[in-house]
Amino acid sequence: MEQRVFQQEAERGLALVEGFFDEVFAILRDWARDVETDLAKQLAAGPLSDGQLVALVEERSKAILGQTQVPIYGAGFCAAETVLPQGNPLAWWQGPDKQPLASSTFGVGPGAVDLRRLEWYRTPEMTGRAVVAGPFVDYLCSNQVTLTSAIPVSVDGAFAGVLCVDVLVSTLEESFLPKLQSNNRVTVMNANRRVVISTDVAVFTGDRLALDRVEHPAAGFASAAEHPFTVLSEPALAVAV
Repeated sequence: MEQRVFQQEAERGLALVEGFFDEVFAILRDWARDVETDLAKQLAAGPLSDGQLVALVEERSKAILGQTQVPIYGAGFCAAETVLPQGNPLAWWQGPDKQPLASSTFGVGPGAVDLRRLEWYRTPEMTGRAVVAGPFVDYLCSNQVTLTSAIPVSVDGAFAGVLCVDVLVSTLEESFLPKLQSNNRVTVMNANRRVVISTDVAVFTGDRLALDRVEHPAAGFASAAEHPFTVLSEPALAVAV
């Protein structure tokens, strides 16, 4: 009986997380259709400049930050080298004020950060699939612990870059922890068993749970089919008296 309760709790937590990211990717997929159409028209005249890249996605990026359906912190597009051979490949806006991310550290040159080597860009480029990268401290943008969701954009069958949005882990905690509170410990992890959020005060975001803990027979364990998350429900820790 107790095992079934843990399993039901894990499945309920997973449904909450899956529903949230279903909405995130619905926004990205809808956006991608428009970007692919507009990008195909512009690329007919040749590769884009920095200014053209910004103009391509600024209005929609800000609109996504302004919507209230899903709490998104940052949004933008990172272009492939074939689309933007020179300059800053990232057009990005973030925060409540929808401020552009203006940085000379992206692109080429000594000390530049090669955004195209990061997981949220590299995985869609190599696999053609969407990705949720993190949790990680986003030193390039928010300086906060973040999850980046990204999908590939293609033009005439060729990879053209990624559309991506950031969700702060602190926002997920505010949204989900009250709904996950119970007499047990509930932990949301990524595919590498890294903790995203947890009601367990003994673990922290970024911790990697041991495999034997995840497979403990007294725990409930639910894994998502589409998004890289698993949810673990465990007995409450005994309190010494």
